[in-house]
Amino acid sequence: MNSLLKNTPAAATETPENFVLEFEKNLMAKGLIEAELTMTKLKYLGLNFDPFHNEVTSECQQIMENLGLTEHLKNPYLATNILLRLLDKTEERVNNLKQ
Repeated sequence: MNSLLKNTPAAATETPENFVLEFEKNLMAKGLIEAELTMTKLKYLGLNFDPFHNEVTSECQQIMENLGLTEHLKNPYLATNILLRLLDKTEERVNNLKQ
């Protein structure tokens, strides 16, 4: 079974951990306005996206695609964790830029 996992290196790079690290890296390159816009989008998802519900509104789907979250939010048990981590990183970046 381990040999099956070793034969799929692409799957290993798509872990939630790697996604959050890549998101944070991209976030560091953004200015205040872009970071605040990202924060607004993430907050909207937090309020309007239900990972346990099969139907996703077009607004949520558009935000998820824009931020590259679509694949990572398919697992409802990881979706909330990922979204909260991204919100935390984004809020930290916005606060640092405001100082």
